[in-house]
Amino acid sequence: MMNKHTLLLLALSPAILFAQQNPEPIKTPQEIQLELEEDEKLYNKALDMFNPWYTGPLLTPSANMMPPGYGNVQPYLFIIDSYASFDSERVSRSNKSSEITLNPSLSMQFGITTTMDISLAVQGFGNWQYEESGGGYGDMGITVGWPITRQGLYLPAIKFTLSQSFPTGRYQHLSTNGYGLSGTGAGAWSTRFGLAITKLLFWNTQHPLNTRLFVGYTVSTPVTVHGFNSYGGGYGTKGRVHPGGSFEIDLGLEVALTQNWVLANDLVYTFQNATHFSGNPGTATPGGAVASVGGPYSDNLSLAPAIEYNFSPNLGLLFGTQFSVYGRSSSNFASAIMSVTWTFGPM
Repeated sequence: MMNKHTLLLLALSPAILFAQQNPEPIKTPQEIQLELEEDEKLYNKALDMFNPWYTGPLLTPSANMMPPGYGNVQPYLFIIDSYASFDSERVSRSNKSSEITLNPSLSMQFGITTTMDISLAVQGFGNWQYEESGGGYGDMGITVGWPITRQGLYLPAIKFTLSQSFPTGRYQHLSTNGYGLSGTGAGAWSTRFGLAITKLLFWNTQHPLNTRLFVGYTVSTPVTVHGFNSYGGGYGTKGRVHPGGSFEIDLGLEVALTQNWVLANDLVYTFQNATHFSGNPGTATPGGAVASVGGPYSDNLSLAPAIEYNFSPNLGLLFGTQFSVYGRSSSNFASAIMSVTWTFGPM
């Protein structure tokens, strides 16, 4: 009778014979070196593809949350030339004199918890037209954001935002020249409900595409106005303005050329319902024609191409422009925009 060692040897014999017939090939040093070089190329390509730095497009907000204890500071400078106006038939008609606006602003964002961040925005205006000037500080805004989803391999980041604008800018008792250059605010308490979506798309290339989409709707309280105001008016104007609700949709795209250099573009569409007035409209000149207060519904489509240079994941510069493409009862403008963004923390 066979002992247990003999039985074990017989059971393992097929595996031993197969291993002898199919030995593991021995690689030469040259083959190993080629594999290492190929792995290094793939690794470097992965670093380029999956570690891009984005400052963000000029205008479309991000759906990513600011981590708790971290903050971001982003000053802007807008130089705007309102050289024409779109009429009710969408025909652009040149203004007799361009209105030049210098609009510095500052946005500050802070992470409060893992499920909430907050932003504060302040701005000022300087306006010039017909050899006249005016300006001052504008309306202030606060935005609170809550995440709906976090960005993953297939899932975009989605964020709900609630913004409140405070009437800190001047909006009535303006200069009697009728240009409204000292009007820097709307006089209304405005609330905007927003939804932001962000997704980074990786292609089989070293130039990933970062996409942003923002949709918002704003409602405003009625405003009591006297005299010349941000909505028109004139001598003896006294009444209430009812601003129409406004809708906004922004699409932002960023293409990484290298880790530092990025091309960006925003497509911005705004629509505002008619603004109505009740009360005494006053006159445009002493004893003259009735003054106009409020306005019809309006819309505007604009583009904002830009170039980014990122010194690091936390510090970057943006240079670009924004110009209107078409509109109705709105400004036809072109602007230069400069910005720097810095993220810091933990605090």
